[in-house]
Amino acid sequence: MVESGGFYSVFVDPVLVKMREKVAAHIEPRQKIIDVACGTGAQVFELAKNAEFVMGVDLSSSMIKKATQTKNKQGFENTGFKVCDATQLVHFKEKEFDVATMSLALHQFSPLLYSSILGEMKRISAKIVIVDYSVPLPKNIVGCGSRWAEFMAGREHHRNFRKFYKNGGLENVLRKNGLAINKSVYFARDTFQLVVALANGKEKDGKIG
Repeated sequence: MVESGGFYSVFVDPVLVKMREKVAAHIEPRQKIIDVACGTGAQVFELAKNAEFVMGVDLSSSMIKKATQTKNKQGFENTGFKVCDATQLVHFKEKEFDVATMSLALHQFSPLLYSSILGEMKRISAKIVIVDYSVPLPKNIVGCGSRWAEFMAGREHHRNFRKFYKNGGLENVLRKNGLAINKSVYFARDTFQLVVALANGKEKDGKIG
């Protein structure tokens, strides 16, 4: 049930509107973007308002089916969707996109897959904008709610979340995989972290509360 496009579009997507807007605000207009682990395409459609083209990929055929239905219904002609494994983005050429995005997805994967996923994102784009949980999570209502949601998501999901946490979160994982941190922004009462990273570049001290 939780993995279905219908469930996400009704119960999850409406909660993350501000997050999608924040991601879009860190991307320049008229760019080509790929959203990895795109789910129902909600982030793709937000990005498409100012982008030249946005491609959404996800391993779940249910998610891609829902995203395609929404595209056809709402007329987002500058978007595309494809069922695709994030560890093997073989359909796309080197530096085909200006930006690759991922929202609240990296913590769902086994740490054994981080290198493959981020390596592919680096290969097909020069810039990565990625959002996930802050580490450590704050002990406020938003942070506690996030812990509860991850616990309820299932044993494997929760196990991967704990491993993501143990690995130190986004900045540690990105640096270990050869990405330079350009900017780091915390939001939603410090529960989430947005990181802008470069495949080839020098790090900047760009943390913003």
